[in-house]
Amino acid sequence: MSDTLWNARFSGPTMVERGKDQDVSVYIERDGAAANVRSATLSVYDQDGSTVKDAVTCTVTSSTGHVTATIAAADTTDRELARNWLIQFDVVILGVNEKTYRFYNDAVLCRAQLYSPIGQTDLIARHSDVVNLVATSKANLQDYIDTAWADITGQMYSDAVPFWRFRTPSALRGPMFARCFELIFRDYSTLFDAGDRYSVLSDRYAEQYDREMDRLRSKIDKDEDNILDGDSVPATASIHLSSGPRRRWL
Repeated sequence: MSDTLWNARFSGPTMVERGKDQDVSVYIERDGAAANVRSATLSVYDQDGSTVKDAVTCTVTSSTGHVTATIAAADTTDRELARNWLIQFDVVILGVNEKTYRFYNDAVLCRAQLYSPIGQTDLIARHSDVVNLVATSKANLQDYIDTAWADITGQMYSDAVPFWRFRTPSALRGPMFARCFELIFRDYSTLFDAGDRYSVLSDRYAEQYDREMDRLRSKIDKDEDNILDGDSVPATASIHLSSGPRRRWL
């Protein structure tokens, strides 16, 4: 009998801040229902494959399929900042037969995480009519914000852009507004009978998102030593024609 194809819901690379206690987690589900998790362990490996944490017991919430464990500050304080860390969850899931599944996610040991520079208040300030739409369909807009943030940082990560070194988070306001409204109005176009209005708005913001990402610039702390790397530089993997020197991210 083949293994169940579970959905291990990582929203991007696992960001681990050096010298800080923090939780790492994953949600596991299938067919919209949480996995019945009996137990789980977490192992963590650095960029050289050395063991940082070895099969530590996780906290599990079977009602949501949430598996979480803590990486202590002492585990990372003396480690070199680097990409290519590895997170490994070994999860025992109950079903017709009890079985252990292994879920991996790559990770980054960084000086600091980057956070979204906009919230629901900012979205409403740009499009006041979303207040009424939210009351009709959702309690708030946070799901759209979280999805947009995961999409943007995931795109940059896939393009080998180290977004966690950005020190101008406000530079991401443009892409975040565009992506959020693209998602919101695409969703609303399927919920409400408003002609093509919401679909047109979504398409417009999708085009704006591409423009915003292409012109994105940020101050960079290249070595993560609290020293900014000169002027604001292109923050996407696109090729920019310039008389200045080429820059390598990593």
